[in-house]
Amino acid sequence: MIKKVSVLALIFVLVTACSSTKDQSMTTSSPSTMATVSDSKTTFPQVNLLELNTGKSLTSAALVKPIVITFWASWCSTCREEFPLWRDKALADHVIGMNVQDAQSSDSLRKAAGQLMADNHTVFPSYIDKDGVLTSKLGIIGLPITIALAKDGRILDRHDGVMTKQLMAEFIALTQK
Repeated sequence: MIKKVSVLALIFVLVTACSSTKDQSMTTSSPSTMATVSDSKTTFPQVNLLELNTGKSLTSAALVKPIVITFWASWCSTCREEFPLWRDKALADHVIGMNVQDAQSSDSLRKAAGQLMADNHTVFPSYIDKDGVLTSKLGIIGLPITIALAKDGRILDRHDGVMTKQLMAEFIALTQK
C-alpha cells in the first residue's frame, strides 16, 4: 500500500512539474518579465556533456556562445508542444537543446531521444548533462525551460514554460547584443 502511494505521489509530482510551466508561458511576451535568474552575474555551470546523437563527450565550456539553450525531455508533454518551433531553420545557429533525465544513464534512451528529435525534424543539436547536475545547479524543476547565454557564459535571461516563435526571437536577440 505504501509503495502504491509513493508511486502515485511521484507520478503526480512529475506531471505537475512538467505541466505547470504551460500556464506561466502564456502570461508574457517579453523574456525579461519571466526571468527567474536573480543575479545578472550568474554564469552557466561547467559540466560534462554528451552530444545526444553521437555520444561524443565535451564540456559546457566548449559550447559555442552566445546561445539559447532549451531544456527538454521526451516524457514532457509541454516540451513536445515546442517541437514544431524546433523545425524553424532560423534557430539552427542560435539554439541548442539540453535533454534532461531520459538519456543520461542509458545509451538506448539517448538514441531514442535523438530519434525523437530527428522524427520532429529538429534543426539544432541537443546535448545531455552527463552527470545530471545542471538541473540542480540551475534550479530546474519543471520543463521546458529556456535560457539565453552570453558569450562570457553569463545567463542573460530564463523562461519557464513553452516558448513561442516571438519569444524565442527575443531570446536570440538578447544573445546578439
